[in-house]
Formats: sequence, C-alpha cells, structure tokens
Amino acid sequence: MRGLAALAVVALLASAPAALGSSGGDSIVGGSPATPGDYPAQGFLTIDLDSNPNTFEAFCGGTLLGSTWFLTAAHCAYDGTPLASSRLRVRLGSVNWPSATDIYAVTAVDVDQAYSEATHANDLAMLRLQRPAPYPPARVVRLDEGARWASGTTARIVGWGATSSNGQNPSTSLLQADVPIRPDAVCSDPSSYGGDFDPSTMVCAGNGTADTCAGDSGGPLMVRDGADWVLVGVTSWGLGCNDLQFPGVYARLGAPALNRWVMDRHPRASFTAGPANTNQPTTFTSTSFYPPGAGSFTRFNWDLDGDGQFDDGSGAGAKWTFPTRGAHDVGLEALAPNGDRAVTRQVLGVNGSPAAVAGRYTVGEGRTVAMTGSGSDPEGNTLTYAWDLDRNGSFESAGRSATFSTLGIDGPATRAPLLRVCDSAGACSDDPATVRIVNVAPRANAGPDRRVRRNRRVRFFVRATDPGGDALTATWRIGRRTVKGSRVTHVFRRAGRYTVRVTVTDGDGGSTTDVVRVRVRR
Repeated sequence: MRGLAALAVVALLASAPAALGSSGGDSIVGGSPATPGDYPAQGFLTIDLDSNPNTFEAFCGGTLLGSTWFLTAAHCAYDGTPLASSRLRVRLGSVNWPSATDIYAVTAVDVDQAYSEATHANDLAMLRLQRPAPYPPARVVRLDEGARWASGTTARIVGWGATSSNGQNPSTSLLQADVPIRPDAVCSDPSSYGGDFDPSTMVCAGNGTADTCAGDSGGPLMVRDGADWVLVGVTSWGLGCNDLQFPGVYARLGAPALNRWVMDRHPRASFTAGPANTNQPTTFTSTSFYPPGAGSFTRFNWDLDGDGQFDDGSGAGAKWTFPTRGAHDVGLEALAPNGDRAVTRQVLGVNGSPAAVAGRYTVGEGRTVAMTGSGSDPEGNTLTYAWDLDRNGSFESAGRSATFSTLGIDGPATRAPLLRVCDSAGACSDDPATVRIVNVAPRANAGPDRRVRRNRRVRFFVRATDPGGDALTATWRIGRRTVKGSRVTHVFRRAGRYTVRVTVTDGDGGSTTDVVRVRVRR
C-alpha cells in the first residue's frame, strides 16, 4: 500500500536517504520522466521520523496551492497527532529532488479533523511554508466541474515514489503517467476494496498499466483544464501497485466536504465578470479569498487584453471594452504584503453586438410615416426592438415598427428617430433612421362664388393653414389689380363675369391657389 493511515506505514513505504538516491528506473509504475517546468506546483516533502533534526527518513509528495500553502496527504503529517512543523521540509523547483536547493521550512500543520487512520477517509493535510514560493500554484477543482473528472476521464499522476509494486527503487527524477478514473462501483465491488472504499471521500484511478506507489502519497491526481491541469485528487492509499483489481485510491477533492476544507485553507484569486458584449464596457470584480486570520490580499492587477501581462488595470474592480466577439482570456493577480501571490484566468465568451437597420423614409410635413426596422445577431440570439422617437433618451415605442408623426415640424427638415436592437444576452446596437420631411403646400379657401351689383364694395377673405406652421402670405389677383393680405376689398365698375384668384405662399416657398368667381350685375 502507498500509505495507509499511520506515519509508521509511511516510513515503511519510503526508504532511507541512501535508498532514495539509488537508481529509480523510468516510471512511477508504468510512466515516464517529467520535463522540467511541466509541474511547477509539485513538491517533495521530507519527513523526520525520529525527531532528529539532522535527518529525514521518509518522504511524500504534495502540491503548492498558494505561495505559502502546500497540500499533501494527512498520513504524511500524522502520527496519532499532527507532526510538529519542524519535522517537515518541502523541496520545490526541480524535477530531480536531490538537486533541489529551494527548500522550505514548515510553520504550521493542519490535518483534516475528519481524517481517519482506520478508514483512510479525508486523507488531507495543509502545510504552511515559512516563506512564499515563486512557482505557479495548482488550481483545485470546483464543485461545479464534476464533468472534468467523471468516470473514464484520463488523469495525470506524478511523483518520486517506487517504480515497482514491491516498494523498491524510488526515483530521483519526477515521473508521470496517465491513468483512467474508474467508476466508484469498481472499487466498491467486493472483488476490489469493497466497503473499505468510501466514494464520498475517495476516488480511484488506474487500469493496471500505470499507478502511484510507495512514496507518491500526497501527490496530485490531475485532469486537463485546457492547456493547464486542475487538481481533483490527492494520492492516498491502495493495495499493492499497478494491480488492475486494486486501482490507486485518492482523496476526492470534488467531494463537497473535502473541497470546502481545502478551499477554506488556501488563498485563491477569483473574479466575476458582468455582461460581456462587444463595444460595451464589461465590469470585473475580484472575489479573491484569503484564509481568515492568515493575512489578506491588498493589491490586484488585471490582464484584460490577454497578453499575459497584468498591466491593464489595478484595484479590486476594473472595466474593459472588448472590440471583437468570441473567446477572450482574462487574468487577475492578487498580492498580499507577506509575498503571497495568487493568479487566476478565465476564458470569457464575449457576445457579439447585433446589427440594427432603422431605414430611410420620406414624408410630408404634418403627416405620419410607418417605420419598420430590422436586425441580425452573430450568435443567432433572439432580438428585441425599441424606438426613441423624440431622441430624449427614452425608448417609448416597442417593436420592430413604429409610427413617426411630423406634426408641428416645418419642412423641409430631417429627423433621426433612434432604433435600438438588443439580443437576449444583453448586447444592444443603435441605428438612427433618416426621416426626410418635405414641405407641403398650404391649404387655402377663398370662400364661395359671389353675385354682386356694380359699384358696390366687395370683401374677399381667404382662410389658409400650413401643415408646417409657417407664416403665410396671401396675394390676390383681381382683374389687373394685385393686392396682398388675407382680407381685401374691391369695387367692380362694370357688369360681367370675373375670376378672382388668391395665392397663399408659406415661408418655404410652397404655395396654393384658390379662385372665387364673381358675377357682377348692373
């Protein structure tokens, strides 16, 4: 077994320093050497079994979660009670542990209080390093990411443990291998671990071609997160190594209680993003966490243009406008005065703005025109339409169509009622319509035809209106006489039939003519 519950077992699984330096073969069990830099969060934990500060007789693996937090298996730091921090050391920064010179003292040991030596449940411990480590920490799986580590998923294991099932020949170089995550029912089956396997706190992985082994305890079980890795398990125990019937067993970091225990004990950067639509500001807000009583993040830097540099904003909040739709990489760096640094990145899907077309229209002054807009959306989202007819900032007419009235508008003129098209994701685009208002001639009524006697004074009166509200002038043509004004008089000296014309002209040059026929008697 790669590390049952008691520290005494760890001592049996790990060899003395001389043996640790011996030839390690080429695998965990069935793996291959890791490339330097592939797993910067992987650490080598040495353990002092005899309280002699000059020697460390056992080892485990572990994972850097924050600059000063190191996750390992509980049984690597427990001997009936949690080990004194002085009995632990962590080496980081090298795939070859004997040559790793970046060594960290441990200042605090936190073993999950629910850990059971008898059942191996809740096999987790968090170590606090004496100083910040300059390596990128690993990310722990979230509770909403169960699909990442579902049964059948290929997972990655790494460690310096034994390269054969007899627990001999530990490796001096970090080794890696891929193992499939197995269904819980496989390890719960009586032909395997039966009731010793608790799916509420454990997950198993392996198919007989590769496995963790003695000395790999505390190390990671990881799955892909794009180009990165996310931690889903901590190497805990197993029967033998690389046995198809008995896959390796790992603390289940996706289990709610274990996930909460880990998340509550290490700082992590996180943020929320408001609606992300092209050409509209997106608001980002840090939701980063720091364990209570251990310090706090005081500085925040943002990488909003995806260039890997945290130079696009500072502070707990930031705003950014994305000019193009699609996937955009966004990062947050959180810093604490004690040197702790946490980084997180998200791939943000930026919604493309819909296109809006309001149209062009021509209408006479004093009349109405029916406008019908159109729109399209790059993602095919449902669209809504609204019109700001008077351009006062209030979109008072909903729907693709709206009626625009030119009453009281003097033409010729142009107005631009605004169409706003929004998609179901919240992105909006505006387009002003072009409404060309043309002048309409005034209306004129010179009154009824007349019958009059000669040498009598006749009064003429024109009633006129203009749709655009222009000032009007009236010009009368009575025989050879031209008279201006809305009211005029005339004396007909001779009997006969006469046609009197009045022309009403508005301020824009539009005019209309009406006639009155006059019959003059003797």
